[in-house]
Amino acid sequence: MREEVRAKDGWTEAFISGGPHLKRAVEMYQEMGYEVHLEEIDPRTCDGCTACYEDGNETMYRVYVRATDQGSE
Repeated sequence: MREEVRAKDGWTEAFISGGPHLKRAVEMYQEMGYEVHLEEIDPRTCDGCTACYEDGNETMYRVYVRATDQGSE
């Protein structure tokens, strides 16, 4: 998903994660009423330390969220 499309459609980058933490965090956001979109990323494109992901051979994801359209009836 291109950045312009994400912004237009209301997506906000929430965090970068992988492994078991990713699953728990995605479930948490969904329980709070958010839609979640994951994009796999290359650790070499990230700022900061990615050694844990690389050492554990984990896939890293950039996580985007947006509020679901709850609408009132």
